[in-house]
Amino acid sequence: MTQDVSQIVATLPEVKNLINNLLILLSPKEKHIIENRYSLNQRPHATLEKIGQEFGVTRERIRQIEKNALKKLSRNVVNTKLNVFNQYANIVIQKYEGVVLEDKIVSEILTLVSDPKTVDAPALKLSLELDLNLEKVPNTINYYPFFKLKTIEKKEIMDICEKTIVYLTTKGSVSNIEEIATELEKQTGKKWSRQFALSCLELDRRIKVVKKTEIGLSTWRNINPRTLRDKILYILGEIQKPLHYVEIANRISEAHFDRKVINVQAVHNELIRDESFVLIGRGIYALRKWGYEDGTVADVIASILREKGALEREQIITEVLKKRQVKRITILLNLKNKPMFERVGRDAYAVKA
Repeated sequence: MTQDVSQIVATLPEVKNLINNLLILLSPKEKHIIENRYSLNQRPHATLEKIGQEFGVTRERIRQIEKNALKKLSRNVVNTKLNVFNQYANIVIQKYEGVVLEDKIVSEILTLVSDPKTVDAPALKLSLELDLNLEKVPNTINYYPFFKLKTIEKKEIMDICEKTIVYLTTKGSVSNIEEIATELEKQTGKKWSRQFALSCLELDRRIKVVKKTEIGLSTWRNINPRTLRDKILYILGEIQKPLHYVEIANRISEAHFDRKVINVQAVHNELIRDESFVLIGRGIYALRKWGYEDGTVADVIASILREKGALEREQIITEVLKKRQVKRITILLNLKNKPMFERVGRDAYAVKA
């Protein structure tokens, strides 16, 4: 660990006290506004309008006081230990070509400490906002809150997102960043780095980026699953092989599609109930469209023999294993013991007439 990172790790748990010491520079009214706007010291976030009602002034007046208070704090932050991880934040944001989600940069800084709970996240967010090189763009209908270098125009970011939305809407299917970057270059004549384009697209609520490879519209369920059924379809479609229902539930949890808690039994019930899924082994499910069939092993054998006629024993085993995950011995016992099958040659079987 470098000395700089060691210093950041040592300083991060102090961020709350460092911010509180900085707030001493403000008037009582300014301090109250900043604490409530930034959820400092366990205060719930308050709107401009709500704070304005407390003081009997307009929301615009509160906005003005907040703006002036932030300027006052920004002028002094470089003289405090807060500057240690603000400098690190600048290194992080450069990695993403100058644009990054607020949650992403905060999470990356928090990974430096063994227990992120020891760090006051609201205080850390305010510290980053006070950095003179960074600009915080607030949460809006179309965009998540993010930080950008002040040298980057917000219009440029929005332009990339808007053009990508038009392209995806026209294409109607998922694209990768290479394809989108090439299309952006065609439309604008300007060449952006793949990382910069990707960083911009991650900011837009209307766009869904999955594992840095798949980019689509957030309204598309095949890339942004909402219901439990959607999530199961997504997981099986991504893995492209049958899975045990517990494994499916675990993978849904690990994917973090949303904040919903995944219940294993609920996943199992959905797999049983929905016709899109087929039980092909002990707790193992596949997509029906892959060619798997319902029913017992005997039912599957009968279906194959009715479709293809009499087959050699090894051919039957091969065909059954395409549709079910069972042991060879299970198939052989069904051929031997089920009265619906008859031997029509040394090793050939057919459905009994």
